[in-house]
Amino acid sequence: MERPRRSLLQNFHDYFFPHAGNDYNPHFFSLASVAVIVLFVLVLEGFYFSDTGFLFKKTDFLAAVLPGVLVSLTNTDRAALNDASVTENAVLDQAATLAAEDMASKGYFAHVSPEGTTPWDWLGKVGYRYRYAGENLAVNFTDSSDVEKAWMASPTHHANIVKPQYTEVGIGVANGLYEGQEATFVVQFFAAPAPASVAQALAAPPPPPSAEAAVNTSVLAAQTAALPTPVIPLKPTLLTRTLASPTESVQDAVLIILALVAALFSLSILTRVHAPHPRVLASGAFLLIVASGALLLNLQSKIHVTLPTDSQSASVISAFQ
Repeated sequence: MERPRRSLLQNFHDYFFPHAGNDYNPHFFSLASVAVIVLFVLVLEGFYFSDTGFLFKKTDFLAAVLPGVLVSLTNTDRAALNDASVTENAVLDQAATLAAEDMASKGYFAHVSPEGTTPWDWLGKVGYRYRYAGENLAVNFTDSSDVEKAWMASPTHHANIVKPQYTEVGIGVANGLYEGQEATFVVQFFAAPAPASVAQALAAPPPPPSAEAAVNTSVLAAQTAALPTPVIPLKPTLLTRTLASPTESVQDAVLIILALVAALFSLSILTRVHAPHPRVLASGAFLLIVASGALLLNLQSKIHVTLPTDSQSASVISAFQ
């Protein structure tokens, strides 16, 4: 005689809730279910460590993803104060990339390079004429969202992000060594371009140069020709935000698993306090240990954002360059 087919609701009840029909042993705690959950946690951990250990440091992934994410986060913070949004500018991206690559190649982390190059020198090298300009820096992180949070928690960096005079932003990312460790450097330039009349006057052809000036002009032309072409940033989406913030993403997923296991485990114990099913006890305790261990591992391996030790974040307000 054919067995009657069980409804979806009955299967759901058997899977999650303890009752006499499943011997107070929800199928959630079966060996097959536990194996699937543990495998899922291991996949999440694999994603986390491959993202932070390979994608972040060995590829141009952050250069493609981080600018769009940071611009979006910046505009969210500006909107909270009723400031107008800033628009990403490709020339500012070039200046920021030059500054980031200089720090990454030379292993320093400061607004002014060991040779005395200032943030405004990078803007000049790409030919960006500004009326207002400012720079934020960050290094050492595993989550892009942590970069924005660290900047917003720092009074001087916060002031740069929300300054209403700024209308444009550029972001550069480079991988290199910092204090003997592989690190990702982030440079964020804010600016408001000089009025068109000023920019045109500054860009007007100069008088015939002297021999020495001609040499300097040739050097400048060679430097300009060698300007980096920043990686085209991807538009921020749920996927790019998830990939750019692996610790936060994995932590949220594991917390959901931990909360579900804890709730079902508690329900099973309370339903049959006098004699809980042995498999529920063993499987529940094991899953709690696995999920808690994954959370602790991620928190311990997370790298916290480093900001400049300067007493002031680099910022300048001038009539024109």
